[in-house]
Amino acid sequence: MKDCVPLNDMEKDKAFEEQVLYKERHRAQEAFFCEVKKYISLGQCCAFYGINESSVRSRAWRIGCTWEESVKYYVQKKKNEKPKTQFSFNGKKYKSVAACCSEYDVNASSVRNRARTTGCSIEESLKYFIGKSKTETQPMSFLFRGKAYSSLEECCKEYNVNSDSVSSRKYRLDCSMEESLAHFIENREVIAERIQKFIFRGTEYPSLRACCKKYGIDDMCVRQRARDKNCSLEESFHHFMTRKRKKLLNNPEFEYHGTIYLSLKACCEELEISKNSVVSRSRRTGCSLQEAVDHYVRRKECKELD
Repeated sequence: MKDCVPLNDMEKDKAFEEQVLYKERHRAQEAFFCEVKKYISLGQCCAFYGINESSVRSRAWRIGCTWEESVKYYVQKKKNEKPKTQFSFNGKKYKSVAACCSEYDVNASSVRNRARTTGCSIEESLKYFIGKSKTETQPMSFLFRGKAYSSLEECCKEYNVNSDSVSSRKYRLDCSMEESLAHFIENREVIAERIQKFIFRGTEYPSLRACCKKYGIDDMCVRQRARDKNCSLEESFHHFMTRKRKKLLNNPEFEYHGTIYLSLKACCEELEISKNSVVSRSRRTGCSLQEAVDHYVRRKECKELD
């Protein structure tokens, strides 16, 4: 048959079959069958067996198997896993070391680190920290402008200043805690105004963090770049928006309303909208690609109604 059917046609048919198989793997809303049992969706099946749906999808896509084969693999893997051993301390059983440490208000990581570095058992390390917490004295008072406070947090609360910011500035500039606190008190109004308002492309947000949360960007990275490059927060935020948009455009997969497409182009072709218009609106208005797709889908529906 190889000599009868042109090679180009065979390759096109194979590519089409792979594309159809890809779409079938990612239809999360359709019924799913596993072990001759019907489920509303793949998510319901994974919840029934107590396995992670994302892991099932990832394995199916990674090795090119069906969802059912991937589900069976993780179900078998779960059966072969050894049950987690319980932790006993002072005659009482706990689910884990962390659960026991939580009851005694002790840091579990510190307990494990001391057991590893000193070569003692977890129980001995836990007893050490429990005894240490009992013998610890009350924290030293903090003196500022002739008034004593039980802690830095109490003092900052009275002056309506963020204690974390005070500590950060103290270690960053290698100054005293009193100098750092005095700086924030003197510039309190300016800092409050800068924190409360953030404008990006004509839209006002209550803070930079609120704007970053909407677009899925880390506000700490934006602030750090603004300090390193000596630029404004708006310029730094615009830089990360551009990076994110380029990453989405270069990503071979595009997710829209729970459906994963081969690319943004494939999504636009299926919805019968222009990909260039979507990208242009995203750059022009600063919105996400998904929001731009929503805009043109609504616009198309309105035209059809007219």
